[in-house]
Amino acid sequence: MSNFNTGNEQRRVVVLGAGVLGLTSALVLARQGYKVHIIARDMPSDKDSQAFASPWAGANWCPFGTVPRICEWEKETFKTFTQMLAHPSKLVMRLPATRFESNEAGLLGHWYKSVVPSYEVLPKEACPPGAVGVKFETLSVNSPVYIVWLESELKKLGVIFARRQVGAKSLGGVNDADVEPIRGQTVLIRSKVVECTMDAHDHSNVGYIIPRPGGEVICGGSYGVGNWDTSTDFELARLILERCYALNPAISNGGGVDGIEVLRHNVGLRPSRRGGPRLEAETVPVGKGSKTGTVVHA
Repeated sequence: MSNFNTGNEQRRVVVLGAGVLGLTSALVLARQGYKVHIIARDMPSDKDSQAFASPWAGANWCPFGTVPRICEWEKETFKTFTQMLAHPSKLVMRLPATRFESNEAGLLGHWYKSVVPSYEVLPKEACPPGAVGVKFETLSVNSPVYIVWLESELKKLGVIFARRQVGAKSLGGVNDADVEPIRGQTVLIRSKVVECTMDAHDHSNVGYIIPRPGGEVICGGSYGVGNWDTSTDFELARLILERCYALNPAISNGGGVDGIEVLRHNVGLRPSRRGGPRLEAETVPVGKGSKTGTVVHA
């Protein structure tokens, strides 16, 4: 909650949540001169927490919708991460990507061909049976490293962190019944592979390989809508590795799936919302009298 006044006094903003969205929002605001406080249940240093998804994300740039407003967010994200390629900490890496879908609708009308470099529609013979595909250059980040970097940048700007039990689904004054988790399970491996492959043409057999800075690769995955289970399904983990090995055998050091160097198994809850993301401002009363504040739902 914040009072966005236009006087000379420093404006104060409280950000609820310290995942990549909350941290990024806080950094943008702090750089604009706002006095920012972050209140969150899970912090960037909580790398083993399964209650939020940021420590477990792949994470590569790849759009999944055609809503104009969201497409603009996607464009801005790609632009920002491209600028970060020159960052001395090497938080971002460029990599070639191949994407397979079951039909043209899955390729989203190719709207992002003007956003990414080297966009190319693949011929039928270069795709799995029954699939269509494209190639392009994308970007990836090492998500757990990236959110710790965001935290460090925020602390340099004087941002204050406080741990509290908060969440949009049950937070008083928000109580968003449309918020739900999407359970994701992946396998983190060590590999020299630097090509991203995403195959969703068979929705019962989805697989993706996402290299990220530091020589690690995320193999995925799963998409359990409304599933709160954070335990590791080792049968699914084996299936994920088999799918990814079929996509690119180079992830193995030899000996098939058993030759893949597994670093850890990941299970996290992706934040999601039925009907799409909510981004809107709401004016609410603050304390007694006529004073108001602005709540931005994001």
